[in-house]
Amino acid sequence: MMPSLVRILLSVLLLLAASTVSAAESKTDAATVRADQTAVERIGTQIERNTLSSSDNFKKLIDQVTGYKSLASDCISAQQTESNNINQQIDALGPAVKGESWQVTSTRLQLERQQTQTLQLLASCRLLEVSSVNVLRNLLKLQNERLTSRLQTRGPPTGRIIELLLPELSQPSKLFNMQRLQDRLGANSPDMLTALGALTLLGLAGGFLWRRRLARITPVDPEQDLARAVFQAIGLSLNRYRPGLLISGLWSIYWLAIGPAAWGWPLLAGLSFLLFAYHLALVAIRASFNPPAPARPYLPFAKPLAQRFGKSLRWLALNAAIGSAIFATPIADASSPNVILLARSLWGALLVLNIIWTVWLIRDLRGKQGVGPIRVTIAFLLLGGLAAEWTGFRDFSQFVVGGVALTLVSLLLAWLVSSLSGDLIDSIDEGRHAWERRLKARLGVSENRFIPGLFGLRILIHILIWVVLIFALLRIWGFPSSTQMVLLRWVTQGFTVGQVTIEPTRVLIALMVLALLLSVGSWARTLLDQRLSQARLERGAREAAVAIIGYGIIIAAALISLVVAGVAFQNLALIAGALSVGIGFGLQNIVNNFVSGLILLFERPIRTGDWIMVGSVEGHVRRISIRSTQIQTFDRADVIVPNSDLISGTVTNWMLRDTYGRVRVPIGVAYGSDTQQVKDILLRIAREQPLVIQDSSAIPNPYVLFMSFGDNSLNFELRAYIRDVGERLSVLSDINFAIDAAFREAGIQIPFPQRDVHIIRPPSGDDGRDQEPTA
Repeated sequence: MMPSLVRILLSVLLLLAASTVSAAESKTDAATVRADQTAVERIGTQIERNTLSSSDNFKKLIDQVTGYKSLASDCISAQQTESNNINQQIDALGPAVKGESWQVTSTRLQLERQQTQTLQLLASCRLLEVSSVNVLRNLLKLQNERLTSRLQTRGPPTGRIIELLLPELSQPSKLFNMQRLQDRLGANSPDMLTALGALTLLGLAGGFLWRRRLARITPVDPEQDLARAVFQAIGLSLNRYRPGLLISGLWSIYWLAIGPAAWGWPLLAGLSFLLFAYHLALVAIRASFNPPAPARPYLPFAKPLAQRFGKSLRWLALNAAIGSAIFATPIADASSPNVILLARSLWGALLVLNIIWTVWLIRDLRGKQGVGPIRVTIAFLLLGGLAAEWTGFRDFSQFVVGGVALTLVSLLLAWLVSSLSGDLIDSIDEGRHAWERRLKARLGVSENRFIPGLFGLRILIHILIWVVLIFALLRIWGFPSSTQMVLLRWVTQGFTVGQVTIEPTRVLIALMVLALLLSVGSWARTLLDQRLSQARLERGAREAAVAIIGYGIIIAAALISLVVAGVAFQNLALIAGALSVGIGFGLQNIVNNFVSGLILLFERPIRTGDWIMVGSVEGHVRRISIRSTQIQTFDRADVIVPNSDLISGTVTNWMLRDTYGRVRVPIGVAYGSDTQQVKDILLRIAREQPLVIQDSSAIPNPYVLFMSFGDNSLNFELRAYIRDVGERLSVLSDINFAIDAAFREAGIQIPFPQRDVHIIRPPSGDDGRDQEPTA
């Protein structure tokens, strides 16, 4: 099963490489086209004469004709482009006129000869394409007929095979050729036996040395450090199966150093490779679902269910190893055909039941209840394939059971790669480990924010996984290579929808470029911010420069990605023209705020950290973006103000040019107070405040004004400038406290409003109330 999957993946990679090479070959000469045309006609003749007998040669011919068809399509595209270019050059020269220079005439004749050659080659390429399509159609038809015939071929059923084997039980030599197996054992000389024995002892010594000591390590909590927990589980699993891994591994290295014999690998070499692969599978299964103590499980599955699933996978690995040992080694050559068929029927039954058991547990691992239509369908297909095996339709059984098994393995690998890549991206985004937090710090991303570009990278990885999975499934279920090449051509060279050509490969590369440029741009913004801060640049100017450069990087990344994706800028101009109509009607506010944001970034009437007042909103500016500005009030509430309101409305900025500000302290004293004493006390209190500016040539010292004679008090006002207007309220409060204490000590009263209230009682009987009548 596993070698087949490896061959499938290699085939997919070869198809990708072949498509890349064919796409790179844009120039084809006439001799090559004629040779390919002759080869296609020869294959067509073989089909008409029905001389194709070898299945391997048959598949090779399909791939060969598919390659000719792709070459013809590329040739047609290239020659049409060349012909159009030549026509443009001829049109640029204009029609021939009498008396024109000989250079123009020579150039026109040369272009006409090139045009003739191009059209001849174009006609040959079109003929090659038509011939290839016809031959390929006949090949696919013949392939389907042979596949149908092969699947409908019936051999002896298992019951008949048992009847044939019963009389031969008394003659074991007819069932199994021990001499032939001994000849292919691979250890016929004493030197080989000595070497294998020494390697076995070396593997045992290395396998049991320090085995218990390595198991006494401190367990790692997966919730704290998932990566270390995974590596610890793998390390302890390797330690558990170390003896078998070392022995089979040393044997495998020995046989690889010797090399295969003329007839292939000997039995001991095949068993060495199988045992090494089997032990590696055991390590992966044990580390994933039931890691040895003291390692802790890290997958989000219930422990009993994970142990049962791991047990089913271990039995599945054992069945695969046994089947490979019987059918893929010299044991199959030494056994009689009936023994091999019976062993295949029995082994197939065990394998099918094991796969059904494993599939049944997958739904439980996902937390789903009920039977589930998918696993019922899989179980039905597998049991049907087993029934076909026992009734004699062995090719059909191999097609169904092998297809289902390899499909499940492909889906499992795709899920594993997708889960691991998704978990890695989530871990980097969340900064679970120290190196991930260092990476985010270098890219200038705070701990509670995501790295820009990783979302596109996640989508790109999932798309690539699905593309590889689709091609692998096509290969597993025997779809013709032409279908795979057509799909691969759509992926690499694109397909046309109307007048638009979509190239998925270029789109994926564009997404990858966009993700990379956004990540590099984030890192560049952080580096620029650090360099500007060292240059003693004003904070607002630094943030404006970083913001503008950041938006420029985003726009440049988007334009570069569009160019990589193959988007023509004339189409963008049409789209921009269409969008301008929509902007004129429905997006006026958005465009207004966008332009206002640009004005704020360039003109900088407000900056981050300024204390501003916009209407009824008062607070500090926290962030200026391209559409809106974030203001944090003194109640710690964040208010989002559109940029257009800051540009078109009235804004009070306490910190536009500097942080200086004036504090005004009105105070009233009682009539009869010593006004000069009041003035002296107020000035003394102002001078005692550390934030009050004194003895400055540009800013006046604190002073006191006698404002008015009030109804109940003599009104004064203390005015003083402070260094930081952000401390205005705290300074005002401190001055008021000091004034109250100083006035109490000096005996100066702060009056409160007084009113004389006169109550006028009306005469008796005139209060408006009805008098009671007298009797």
